[in-house]
Amino acid sequence: MRMRLQKILAQSGLASRREAEAWIRAGRVSVNGKVVNALGSQADPRLDRIQVNGKSIPRFERKVYFLLNKPASYMTTCEDEHGRRTVLDLLQPMKFRIFPVGRLDWDTEGVLLLTNDGALAQQLLHPRYRIQRTYLVKVEGIPTAETLQRLVASETGPRQLENQCEARIARVGPRHAWIEIDLREGRNRQVRRMCEAVGHPVKRLRRIQFAGLTVEGLAVGQFRPLTRDEIRALKHLVECDPATAAGR
Repeated sequence: MRMRLQKILAQSGLASRREAEAWIRAGRVSVNGKVVNALGSQADPRLDRIQVNGKSIPRFERKVYFLLNKPASYMTTCEDEHGRRTVLDLLQPMKFRIFPVGRLDWDTEGVLLLTNDGALAQQLLHPRYRIQRTYLVKVEGIPTAETLQRLVASETGPRQLENQCEARIARVGPRHAWIEIDLREGRNRQVRRMCEAVGHPVKRLRRIQFAGLTVEGLAVGQFRPLTRDEIRALKHLVECDPATAAGR
């Protein structure tokens, strides 16, 4: 099936469509040995030899989507230079070349999406779509309502969109509390830094929802393919207007 080159490059996970268009204009893309710099150019990813800077792009594969209930003590990468276990070790045997969408820290558990759909992965992670992530956080001590307000305020400054962050007490123990935190953007160790900044270090962290996906009924360390309805819902989140998507 023939399609536009920028779409093929985006689906391969190498670049966003905008980046792919810039590569084409710059003459960095070739099809069957011939440089192509017209944005309307098409190719068949199953039949044509498509290269970027002289290197062939990954072979076109059927798009697949898996949901993993990530345990702690696994790296959210495809491989680790120090030989540590990665989330891909949990999905073996796997005939598709998949990768995690975003990252969960080594000691963070919960919802993790893995796919070979590079274009969708980049859109789900892009701040403009404000895809919701919900975390269940066990912290030292019991935060007050004022503390939760300060925690939320740290992520919702005057330049940021409304509803960037929400936090609420889920339950409390003698010396700790569980907090649910909703975020519209994911950054490195964001939840841990937020809680430490208000004086409540994190003792345990689980992501319980990402883009509407949960691990309900899925044991820790187990995975399953997404249903057609779940895949359709993910694509709808990035096809509609970002401001509308944020309200879902």
